[in-house]
Amino acid sequence: MEWIRISSNKLKIMLSAEDARRYALNCETADYADPVTREAFREILTDVRQKTDFDAAEDKIYIQMYPSKEGGCELFVTKVGLLLSEHGQHTSNAPKHPKAAKMTSISQKRHAAMRFSSCTSLTALCRRLQGHFKGESEVWQDESGAWWLCLCDHGNPLLLSKEFPFLAEYGTPANAAHARLWLPEHGKRLCAMNAIETFSKL
Repeated sequence: MEWIRISSNKLKIMLSAEDARRYALNCETADYADPVTREAFREILTDVRQKTDFDAAEDKIYIQMYPSKEGGCELFVTKVGLLLSEHGQHTSNAPKHPKAAKMTSISQKRHAAMRFSSCTSLTALCRRLQGHFKGESEVWQDESGAWWLCLCDHGNPLLLSKEFPFLAEYGTPANAAHARLWLPEHGKRLCAMNAIETFSKL
């Protein structure tokens, strides 16, 4: 993944075909109404934020997406400010383009996935999250024997690492959109609801 900072509120992101597959993003069929596409955008913005100073956490964003010749895609991400018109009404300064994805706020439902080499690390994290994480949680085990904790709640996905900075101490963060597609084919769900509470007692 490469990027170019166009301005203080606009960033161009170039994804190779391999990058697009890793984020489970298909430029030909992507639809922002689709939860998988929305999650892919969130994962991309999270990764970009960790490597640049482009932080869209406090803004609504406008995304334009175009397929590239190499099989990947290009994203133009604009942080949308609200301008006060001469009539006293707020209007958006979002760019206009027929192929662009809809403007959206990213502060909605968020997903996270963690991979663990042992059940001990998984249960230790569940004990630490118990009483603090208020969303949904599932535990999976893949065909290689690795353990997975999948989380879902309402909030800004870019702030998850700030709210729970200790997550990486226990396991390896994974692409949540990819995990949701991959685990049903290559794993078994061991706990479908309230996994944090269940495994914190082990």
